[in-house]
Amino acid sequence: MRIFAALSVLWVLAGLPLTGQESSELPFYLPTPDGWRTETIPFPLDFAPELDYEGLEELRFSPGMFIEMKVDFWSYAFVWWVPEDTVLDAERLQTDLEIYFRGLTRAVAETREFDPGEPDFEVQLSSVESSPPDQASWEGTVRTFDVFTTRRPIRLRTRIDILRCPEQGRLAAFFQFSPQPARNRIWEVMEDMRQGFRCEP
Repeated sequence: MRIFAALSVLWVLAGLPLTGQESSELPFYLPTPDGWRTETIPFPLDFAPELDYEGLEELRFSPGMFIEMKVDFWSYAFVWWVPEDTVLDAERLQTDLEIYFRGLTRAVAETREFDPGEPDFEVQLSSVESSPPDQASWEGTVRTFDVFTTRRPIRLRTRIDILRCPEQGRLAAFFQFSPQPARNRIWEVMEDMRQGFRCEP
């Protein structure tokens, strides 16, 4: 079986290098801030096979992602690189993220022989009216479970931007997550990452 994202994240916790495609092999360009770790995972994701997409997920983990006392705790971003005819509206994204976090929690709990019980997973999104005409964006919250560090529920802020790459026949859905308030600098770091995204390698 292919090593899935949950196990890759466990390698991060252990300080081991991640496997997967190198960033230079990606079909697009996504910058990596200093100290952040990367991982590339093809769809379907082993921990969430219900997400029936064709393409890949490219992740960026902040240095303090799994250190509770760090300001960038549980702060990370990823891109879903999917066909351009994929319909990603608020309803579908809310459902997809609930599936994503539920599957991730279940998979990591199994590898750690830990029973998380029946945690609540809820995603709420609102459209960002100031988005450019050719770009759909949402902001909201994700209620999920920190199965990695605290083993407690956690609420994350999220920002999602759908970036179009017509020459490649693709959509790039850029996701940002952090429990920090909007004014915290971690959001500037992730926004710089989004601004640096390019459809070409």
